[in-house]
Amino acid sequence: MTGPLAGKRILDLSGLAGAYGTMLLAALGAEVVLVEPPTGNGLRKLPPFVPGAGGPESSLWFMWLGQGKRSVVLDLATDDGTSGLRKLYSTADAVVETAAPGTFEALGLGYEEAHRTSPGLSWVSVTPFGQTGPRRNWKGSNLIAWAASGILYQTGFMDKPPATPGGPVQLACHIAALNAASAVLLALRGRRASGRGQYVDISLQEAALAIAPEAGVPLSLDDGVHRQRSGNRRQAQRPFGLYPAADGWVSLLAVQPGHWTATANWIAEVTGNDSLLDESFQNPAVRFQAGEYVDACMEEVTRPLSKLDLCVEGQRRGIPVTPVNTIADLRSDPHLAASGYFEEAEHPVAGRFTRPGPPFRDNHGWWSLSRAPLLGEHTAEILG
Repeated sequence: MTGPLAGKRILDLSGLAGAYGTMLLAALGAEVVLVEPPTGNGLRKLPPFVPGAGGPESSLWFMWLGQGKRSVVLDLATDDGTSGLRKLYSTADAVVETAAPGTFEALGLGYEEAHRTSPGLSWVSVTPFGQTGPRRNWKGSNLIAWAASGILYQTGFMDKPPATPGGPVQLACHIAALNAASAVLLALRGRRASGRGQYVDISLQEAALAIAPEAGVPLSLDDGVHRQRSGNRRQAQRPFGLYPAADGWVSLLAVQPGHWTATANWIAEVTGNDSLLDESFQNPAVRFQAGEYVDACMEEVTRPLSKLDLCVEGQRRGIPVTPVNTIADLRSDPHLAASGYFEEAEHPVAGRFTRPGPPFRDNHGWWSLSRAPLLGEHTAEILG
């Protein structure tokens, strides 16, 4: 293996709330051993599946989040399974797990037990509400994390129920998984100084709350004021949000004075309405108070044009505007094509397919991902 984490072994005992993070660690060179029950990791059961295929190898979720990992099957309900996991503990640098609090302790396989025999082993636990507090045993999910963080309350339109941020993308789980990857890196660094592994407790609720300035900052300031749902327009500024195009939507904002001047001139040139050129509209508070009028003027510009034409013209004028892309838009995006973002890969079930590339670029070629493993593919090799 190559990459900055080459030579490090990470045991992946996680589900969705850890999978993206352990995939990142694998891409950076770590040997990530995915410990699965005989029925397979839960991600293998998540639809959608490869058309025409079936079984634990055909979930597109697992085909993506299982990349770079090695699969070992252990039945922890048996003596062989528990002894196999203890053996893996003795060879590992870190564990990432998402089991309910007390699950591994009940099997005699928790952090304290592992740390006694392997003091350099770090342990990262991701649960809905963390390991302490009255809700430590509550069940959770991506949706529950959004709800518990306060973000759900503020997402959607004011006259409709709250809407899940990111829809089916499971963003709260991936945020927690990113925190888990960071925790592993920091724990490995800490071990270099102390010689001992670390224990890290990650709560989905807290991970989501930490990235929510409009939910978290008011709590920190203790103003107790709920921010109202604002739909697809930002209430604090105008224009700011999504605006209709002839073939979809664009995202457009005019926050800086120069953005607004260019936008007002664009509106005046297209519609002949020069009222927004009045100096008073340079004040964001005035534009906010006249938000519906500003939006109506903006839509006169955006509705007749395509997403691409709007973005080309807006960017030419120095205005931040971009299309709200569909999947088809992204696959044919000339910018992503020119940057070489998409890669070709092969899988025994899916065959040859196109996948997203790394989420960052470096000048050392660190990123490398093999395909997702078949169930139990590496059991014999790793356990001997």
